[in-house]
Amino acid sequence: MSDGVLERVRELLGPDGIQPSAMNDELRDLINPSIAARPLHLPESTRVRVFKNKEFHYHWAFDRCGSDPRHERVERLRGAGWEYATTADVEMFSADTVKNKNEIRIGDLRLMKIPEMRWREIRKAQNLAALDQINPRRASKGPMSLQSMDPNMKHYHVDDETIRAAARNVDTPESREAMRKAGKSPEDVIAAMASGNASVARVQQDTE
Repeated sequence: MSDGVLERVRELLGPDGIQPSAMNDELRDLINPSIAARPLHLPESTRVRVFKNKEFHYHWAFDRCGSDPRHERVERLRGAGWEYATTADVEMFSADTVKNKNEIRIGDLRLMKIPEMRWREIRKAQNLAALDQINPRRASKGPMSLQSMDPNMKHYHVDDETIRAAARNVDTPESREAMRKAGKSPEDVIAAMASGNASVARVQQDTE
């Protein structure tokens, strides 16, 4: 432990300094130089140590066994060209992952493989589909609207004339008289009414 950390511990424990009776077990171990700091390294069950067959791409797929088996995911992948990985394909970090030479499994996950070129074709198709979704001029479903880009927000375009036509005029002779009687200035009332995301538009009136 560094001198700075040790000094900080002394400050926290008060003027009596570091006394064993004032420490809990973790703090005593922390400043005890006879105890080495050795982190816990769990076996990396799903990590592959060596990819022997580099002609394939590897992926863990859900495959539950036991009293309530579910093999739909791996069966669908097999129908799409995936195969089960074997010990001839990879060497695992954890020996417990290898059930037999044709089954590499950890819990409900089983290692599968697919030819590298086929995987690259799949990823390219996925990336093109993702790009198509954000393309405003996509050919698949026509031009994308602003609502489609952000379905949680409503968008619309307006011009200055539309905004002014929908504006609320609070500066009228009647409102001025009411404000005079209430002892308020026009600016006070306008500021109070322009709340939330409203804004104030100053309109210059023509005079004859």
